[in-house]
Amino acid sequence: MRPPILDAEVFMATLSDTAFDFRSDTVTLPTQAMRTVMADAEMGDDVFGEDPSVNKLQAQMAELTGQEAALFFPTGTMANLAALLCHSAPGRMLFAGAMSHIKRYELGGYARFAGLTLTDIDDDQGFLNLEQLQQRWCPDIYYMTQAGLVCVENTHNIGGGLVYPVEELIDLRRFTREKKVPLHMDGARLWHAAIAQDRPLSDWTRHVDSVMMSVSKGLGAPVGSILAGSKALIEQARVQRKLLGGGMRQAGMLAAAASYAVDNHLPLLERDHTRCREVYGAVKNLPWLTAIEPQTNILIFKTEKDEAAAMTTWLNEQGLRSLALAPNTVRMVFHLNLSDEACEKLIDKIKEWGRGR
Repeated sequence: MRPPILDAEVFMATLSDTAFDFRSDTVTLPTQAMRTVMADAEMGDDVFGEDPSVNKLQAQMAELTGQEAALFFPTGTMANLAALLCHSAPGRMLFAGAMSHIKRYELGGYARFAGLTLTDIDDDQGFLNLEQLQQRWCPDIYYMTQAGLVCVENTHNIGGGLVYPVEELIDLRRFTREKKVPLHMDGARLWHAAIAQDRPLSDWTRHVDSVMMSVSKGLGAPVGSILAGSKALIEQARVQRKLLGGGMRQAGMLAAAASYAVDNHLPLLERDHTRCREVYGAVKNLPWLTAIEPQTNILIFKTEKDEAAAMTTWLNEQGLRSLALAPNTVRMVFHLNLSDEACEKLIDKIKEWGRGR
């Protein structure tokens, strides 16, 4: 006999470790309702394009983004890399943010597999500095490296979950069209931008040639990301996915979890944003740290000295897990499985650590 279906609120009360884990929104566990949907999912061989649950998810994501087609990937890193492989050619130049995920956390795949060189652009405000991009653009001279692709990130992870302003994206899109160069969005947390600004995903995605969105960050699905774009691009991406080892067979269980997350967990992101702002409000005036005002679910702050590792180690000993990004930089991410008790405890323990340092 199958256990009763519990909604996300009830399920959180059954959690232990993840209810106090602020390292990332990737640590979430599937709710019982999601597990039930997974168990009941229709399945087929997705390499043959015959998994109905995967096909349903892909059609759903194409519609939400306003793109012609979409493709389900095991990871966002693979989906981003497939986009680079589809859009450009070895020897070309990739323009991306200096603090972007593609540059810092994807093991240089743009160079190792796509054969691209990288010119990084200031993105400390959460969006590419267009003036600097124009200054660093490749001259149209045959013996110089030519532009291949521009990538943006939304929301901006290391910047503190910053939303890419639509107006800035429109200006960038105008420039890339003039240069006849594709524009790709790493939209792993695009869901958060949409909820924070009460706008449809398409307000951003209609201004890019492709977009990757993660369902295992924030939304609480166990595995997966989506790449959306034109039909021609997605046909190429299917080939690249297979080449990279991402061709999955009976993937319907994972796709069903992703569809459930999109249908049921999107409204819960606002709670994550609220909790993040509440913690920020409680610690922003502490004299020994500088916190970045959050726009979504990520809180970044810098310690007065190089104390991030010591602080996160101590917090872990108190049952609160967080992540040191640099010697003086700590990240806290708010997600589906966190409890109110964890957020209250976090505020108290940050203050306590400061008094005892």
